[in-house]
Amino acid sequence: MSTIIQPIDQQLNIPLVAHHIRFTGRAVTPIAFHEFKGSALRGAFATVLRRTFCPQSSRDPETEQYHQMLCPICRLLSWDGDEETAGDLRRAYAIEPPLEEQTVFPSGATFTFGAALYGEGWSLFPYVALAAGGMGEFGVGRTVAGGERGRFVVERIDAVNPLTGATRPMMEPGERMMRTETLPVTSAEVAAAEETLLAALVAQDNRLQIEFRTPTRIITGEHTAKTPAFFPLIKQVVMRVLDLCAQQGGGRPTINGDPLVLKRDIYPFADQVMLLEDHTHWWDVKGHSSRLGQPQVLGGFVGRAVYHAPDWRPLLPWLLWGQSTHVGKNIVKGCGIYQVAGADHA
Repeated sequence: MSTIIQPIDQQLNIPLVAHHIRFTGRAVTPIAFHEFKGSALRGAFATVLRRTFCPQSSRDPETEQYHQMLCPICRLLSWDGDEETAGDLRRAYAIEPPLEEQTVFPSGATFTFGAALYGEGWSLFPYVALAAGGMGEFGVGRTVAGGERGRFVVERIDAVNPLTGATRPMMEPGERMMRTETLPVTSAEVAAAEETLLAALVAQDNRLQIEFRTPTRIITGEHTAKTPAFFPLIKQVVMRVLDLCAQQGGGRPTINGDPLVLKRDIYPFADQVMLLEDHTHWWDVKGHSSRLGQPQVLGGFVGRAVYHAPDWRPLLPWLLWGQSTHVGKNIVKGCGIYQVAGADHA
């Protein structure tokens, strides 16, 4: 039998800020997406940014390194590193695709998609907003009648906060000027959400549900996890948050003023978590990388899982941050989006 680890009072500081922006588009011509919409949206997003704002469309090995250091678009898209083998490189953004099952939007229909920007990446939001409009002109989804992709106009832009559910208009229909106030996710908000969720979990015998809303692909070594085992999941969440803090935020997280030690501060508590119910299935999604000129495997598990832990306090901040950062492979294309709730929401 495993020994239950008793956590001490902890002051966790995660120096990161996440901004979530939601765009509402209205179809000008019919739009036909594949079943998973994230790959098409990210492809259009990156193409518009490169063609419109990057002054160096070709890759000259002699100047590439210096160009990447100076070009804001290359910093955002992170040209260095293959998308599948980029190691610990964490891009400052992620596309958040529409989650509804509808794939065809006739002329006049509306749909929403989002973008998350992390830490210093927020300074590049003007490019992101302009790119969203450019995506509508460039076209998204599969080619339809006439051999063109569907076009749309951005009708409104909202800041959203996934922790509180709050929204704040940044540009409403008919407006041309955009406001810059957002509803950022911060450590203080995560701490407040943690206390609320902890109280709910105690009333539910510490049963916690995670709903995996887009394909979640967790790689451990050379193995692809086909089920939502908790330890590999939380390990990937923590590593992603750590890297985002170091690369886009204010440095590494601390506990009680000391540097975080995974083997002491996280792993013993993660070992105590049991997977009680697995209602997930594998979504075998495939995409295509125009930059790499080859197909990409995007598949992962979706659905919900219920877990039990003796005490969720050391783990909840990371799980709540993971709702903003997402987890696993192909995050920039909208994979790895999940939502945490008490088990009574099952």
